[in-house]
Amino acid sequence: MSIRKLIPAILLTLGLVAWFQEIFTVEWTSGYCSNPVDGPTSAVYGMPLPYIRWSTVSSLEYLWMPAVFVFNIVLLFAIAFPFVSRLLRWFESRTSLERVGVMRWVVSGLSSILILNFVIWTGFQIYIGMYKVPVANIAMENYETYSQLRPVGFGLWTFRYNCAPSDFWFPK
Repeated sequence: MSIRKLIPAILLTLGLVAWFQEIFTVEWTSGYCSNPVDGPTSAVYGMPLPYIRWSTVSSLEYLWMPAVFVFNIVLLFAIAFPFVSRLLRWFESRTSLERVGVMRWVVSGLSSILILNFVIWTGFQIYIGMYKVPVANIAMENYETYSQLRPVGFGLWTFRYNCAPSDFWFPK
């Protein structure tokens, strides 16, 4: 298959997974959240891996891990690309030969708009200071490690400040 035929699938997959990762999220917890010794801790979010946490400094200031943010998109892309490319090939097989080229241009154009909107949205979050503090690790030093984070919920992008304790992962 030529690269020209893959470009619409690549762009569409990238646009879809970027927004999927932005709209839906997984909430994560740790053992410290279930048994806070020195006071409450903030919630951790990320889809599929945790990459963002409320900084506890300001209501709209979050610690975030840009490397994991990008890795999440790459991971979701690797999962979704075979399905999206197969779906586009199926649509192309149902479209007349004269319209296949037009369909590729339309899909590529709309997908580029999706990607551009995502880049603008992420840039806006950085500009207003929501993604203010890029860090290498969002785990609270001396209280938890990144590998101790466990998922406790899946849903729409609705950040809460305090973490949700989990008796399932961390029984008392």
